[in-house]
Amino acid sequence: MPKRVMTVDDSRTMREMVSLTLRKAGFEVTEAEDGRQALSMLKAAPVDVVITDLNMPNMDGVALISALR
Repeated sequence: MPKRVMTVDDSRTMREMVSLTLRKAGFEVTEAEDGRQALSMLKAAPVDVVITDLNMPNMDGVALISALR
């Protein structure tokens, strides 16, 4: 069973690049545009690891990490 990873970044290009690399390494990847969307998605489908950008609109990476803890 592959590990599940979520990438969170407001840059679509960056999300896609990180996701592609992780998928090639055998991970199952989901993507979110900001911290609010990530929290909503994580309630429905938890993951093993979250990789997040720090500077994003709506909810930044630091606030996301704090909410997840």
